[in-house]
Amino acid sequence: MNKIIKMAQVGNVDQNADCVIVIEPSENGNEILLESLVKAQYGDAIIASAQDELKKYDITNAKLTITDRGAIDCVLRARLEAVIKRGMGV
Repeated sequence: MNKIIKMAQVGNVDQNADCVIVIEPSENGNEILLESLVKAQYGDAIIASAQDELKKYDITNAKLTITDRGAIDCVLRARLEAVIKRGMGV
């Protein structure tokens, strides 16, 4: 099991088709907060991608805050990978 040891942030909300993701340690399991321009259409898929990336890195106690401006899945997953690794101190 890997741990998030520090708060980390990636991304840019000044551009469309991007997102900002913040990760921080949590004592209450994984928590995902989502603010998105396309939440009604793609919110479930965005959260599923986030859960998938947390599972891939065996993260069980993290708070993710995602502010999305229409990022496609490959951008979202790249940002998730980066923020998870930064949060782990890698």
